[in-house]
Amino acid sequence: MRTPYILALLAFVFAVAAALRWTRNAGHSDPATRTWLLVALVFTAIAAWLQWHTS
Repeated sequence: MRTPYILALLAFVFAVAAALRWTRNAGHSDPATRTWLLVALVFTAIAAWLQWHTS
């Protein structure tokens, strides 16, 4: 299955979205930035769990 890899890629995309939002706000964190980071962390955790349990 390719699911862990797809989720890891989505986590990376969300982390990049958070970084772009953070740089656009001149280095200040706002709720949207923290939300993007939280979503990235959730996707990373799920991808890691799937990789560990399905290998």
